[in-house]
Amino acid sequence: MREFGSEFEIGYLPDNYFRRLTKLFPFHAFTRTGREAIGLAIAGTHNGVVLLPAYCCWSMALPFEATGWTVEYYPLNDNLTVNVPQLVAAIKELNPQTVLVMNYYGFSSTDAAVKAIKDTDESIMVIEDFTQCLFSVLEIINPSVDCYVASVRKSLGVPDGGVVLSRRELNMDLLSEERTAFVEYHVEAGIKKMCYLYSAEASDKQRFRNLQAAAGAEIKADYHLYRISQEAMAIIEHTDVETVKYARQKNYEHLYQLVKGNKNFTVLFAPGDNLSPFMFVANSIQRDALQSALAKQGVYCQVIWPLTDKAKKVCPVSKWMEETMLAIPIDQRYNFDDIEEMAERINSVVL
Repeated sequence: MREFGSEFEIGYLPDNYFRRLTKLFPFHAFTRTGREAIGLAIAGTHNGVVLLPAYCCWSMALPFEATGWTVEYYPLNDNLTVNVPQLVAAIKELNPQTVLVMNYYGFSSTDAAVKAIKDTDESIMVIEDFTQCLFSVLEIINPSVDCYVASVRKSLGVPDGGVVLSRRELNMDLLSEERTAFVEYHVEAGIKKMCYLYSAEASDKQRFRNLQAAAGAEIKADYHLYRISQEAMAIIEHTDVETVKYARQKNYEHLYQLVKGNKNFTVLFAPGDNLSPFMFVANSIQRDALQSALAKQGVYCQVIWPLTDKAKKVCPVSKWMEETMLAIPIDQRYNFDDIEEMAERINSVVL
């Protein structure tokens, strides 16, 4: 039963998680976005061939394409771990200077892939994108990875934010101090969305949606390397990461138990033991109809991501993910009762 009253809970105190991370690496930087974290990580390196996982966002390829790299893709297994034999074959055929790996949704370890890369060619620069296990780097850290990069904005209520942790020197002079429209739009959109949570008025909702759309258009038109904003850095420094991790783990476990028998979809991952899940992945051959039906119930699910034809040709698993997956939110914004209500709405949908 939902409870009202009593004392305030304490959800935000600095635990220095991000500061601890930066001390594990010789070089680090906080950037405006995750793609700019990648851009800074590769600045000054030889722009040859980069191998990306076929299941990746266009924005992950952008920093490479913008600086003259040739982008190629490698395939994944059904559980979104790397297909190591095919990755090794691609390395031998294409001779990449860089390989990017990714831990998907906090469930797909990259250790075997990283070992195979370095065993095949020690000189290859390995970049790991930890956006989807942002709060679990201390559990997954691998000494063979040259750079860790992430988007922070996908997991925290910040207007902007990316991070790069590197064993190689970073050219900090490349980061602009300029305050961009992207940040301004997101600051205002975040405030308007908070107003909507209290008012539930359609006009408030439309205001923050318009601002988010403007921010999205601005970021696509302006690829440059920027520092993180002061507002975002202040939030990062005052986030209690242990509470965030606990919320995500428990929300995932709770939702899993409530919807695992749902006939409209299959659940890609059973609950894990230690990492903080990014989202709850459900796969359905009626994905579009399911997404629309859930939206009518007030449960808004993302599709991650539209892929290039080249990537889909390389990896049938990635093509299947693009066609069938929905990402259901289970993050720290939601409590026990929210998950109960979310599951009730999900299970009420009949396709």
